Amino acid sequence: MADNGSLDPDKIDEWLAFAETEEPEDPEPRRVDPFVVFGIVLGVFILAGMILLRPTGASQAQSDDLAALGIPTDFHRAAVLDVIERPCAGLETLVCAVVRFEITEGPDEGFFFTQEFPPSAAMPQLASGDRVVLSRVTPSGFVDAVVAGPCSFDPETQCESIELTIIDGEGGRKAPFEVFPSGEAVTFVVGEEVIVDFIYDNDVLEILSVRPADPQSLYQFADFDRRWVLIMVAVAFAVVVVALGGWRGATALVGLVVSVAILLMFVLPAILDGRSPVLVAVFGSAAIAYAAMYLAHGINRMTTIALVGMTAALVLTAALSSIVVAAARFTGFAVEETSLLTFFDGIDVSGLLLAGIVLGAAGALDDVTITQASTVWELQEANPSLDRKGRFRGALRVGRDHIASMVNTLLLAYAGASLPLLVLFVLAHQSLGTIANSEVVAVEIVRTLVGSIGLVAAVPLTTWLAARFYHADGEPAS
Repeated sequence: MADNGSLDPDKIDEWLAFAETEEPEDPEPRRVDPFVVFGIVLGVFILAGMILLRPTGASQAQSDDLAALGIPTDFHRAAVLDVIERPCAGLETLVCAVVRFEITEGPDEGFFFTQEFPPSAAMPQLASGDRVVLSRVTPSGFVDAVVAGPCSFDPETQCESIELTIIDGEGGRKAPFEVFPSGEAVTFVVGEEVIVDFIYDNDVLEILSVRPADPQSLYQFADFDRRWVLIMVAVAFAVVVVALGGWRGATALVGLVVSVAILLMFVLPAILDGRSPVLVAVFGSAAIAYAAMYLAHGINRMTTIALVGMTAALVLTAALSSIVVAAARFTGFAVEETSLLTFFDGIDVSGLLLAGIVLGAAGALDDVTITQASTVWELQEANPSLDRKGRFRGALRVGRDHIASMVNTLLLAYAGASLPLLVLFVLAHQSLGTIANSEVVAVEIVRTLVGSIGLVAAVPLTTWLAARFYHADGEPAS
């Protein structure tokens, strides 16, 4: 105010100017990135597929069947007490190593077990104090009744007839067995667990032998206990990843744990339950990639584009693998362990082969697609003037170099896994054509070539998607 009580004209002009100033409009609400929405929809689709293919628990019965065949399914730790060299039992011209173990865990903890090892290149080099793992055969039956009486083959000789309940994976089966007399009398007790060796001859049960289920009969040396080494290496790996990758490295480790959980809790049980191995592998691999990518790289457009490219290439790999495996007439029985699966119903062996190809390619596809999407983002950040074509061409050049090294990596990985077999082929003086034609080698060739086709297809697809839909502020660049 002026001194005479009137308003200052300059102040009046300021107030009028302030009154005429328009209020700022509310900022436009930030729009949700459609690619993030698409990622959520894709996650729901993957989850729905996993629910439809979920394991039902039938694999537990398969495990019981495996135990009934006399194959160890239970392992316990033990310690080597002493190693004594002496002539082998029954063949005194050879010197065997007799090893005494103390069982340190499990139902027979504190018991001692002795095993004789004949001399061979494969004999484990055991010493006092070594920590080892012993396999334990689950008792396959128990005694219901014991009756002494004349032997069926000689009425003048006394035998011990026992009634058994045999655990054959189908809930138990009653069967009699006559224990022939021998130099060392064996007496069974009602309720006693026993080891029954039996076979089915034209669906007729034939019992070969019955032995008491004592520790000496149940246990066998399986391997050295190297779990502490694995733990130390795992800790060193985690420290290195976190030290270099920081928070992203830590989330990548969480993704690794999730991947292992999906394999153990979904993929393997679902296949054992008789689900389609190919579908299980596709949905399982997609779920692993989904969790690993978003955990390691965040929920954003770049990660979603990489996931879309990976999923499309994975489906292509699965379809192409199905065609090639059918055309090559692979049986799936090239690996020795696969023959054991014939004892179980509902397991598609050829489907397992396809699933292995898909799972083997999934890890490489994850690497390639996230690299291509990330390359596009880094190129644009380094040179904001790049247009869509410039982003695509620059990232594709990186992709070509990546593919060239990745194909060689797959070849060496598969060759390394089959190296002992390849050495045997060379020792047999087989021609290159004969070696390649054998199923066990041909399968690895198909793994490499089909997996590489999927990788090659993933590079331009993911690069084009990333270049086309790159954005910095929520809108595609030109």
